[in-house]
Amino acid sequence: MKNHIKVNGKLLQTNKHFLQLENSQKDWIATELYKLYYNKMKERHTTRKLSPDHRDTVIASLYEQIQNREIWIPYGEVEKYVFSKTTKIVKSFKKQFPNLSEEIEAEHAKK
Repeated sequence: MKNHIKVNGKLLQTNKHFLQLENSQKDWIATELYKLYYNKMKERHTTRKLSPDHRDTVIASLYEQIQNREIWIPYGEVEKYVFSKTTKIVKSFKKQFPNLSEEIEAEHAKK
């Protein structure tokens, strides 16, 4: 039991991996990640990966929501999951908003 700690009367595994979560928890995290990342991309008017600062903001928001749902997973595991899904999210965003990249390029050309 060297990889466990007791918090609020619950025994938590400190070296838990993302794959060890229940499917409903994984699905919820994936959905929230897509929402947060999409919203940040719309806010930044970009069709590329977010800068490290904005990406860290998304990760922190996601981790806060995970904690509020009382899902125990180390921050590093959430970070690895976000990095693994970033490219897929960006491609999906480009498909959903194909004209956005043209609008952004036209806007930058004006400047």
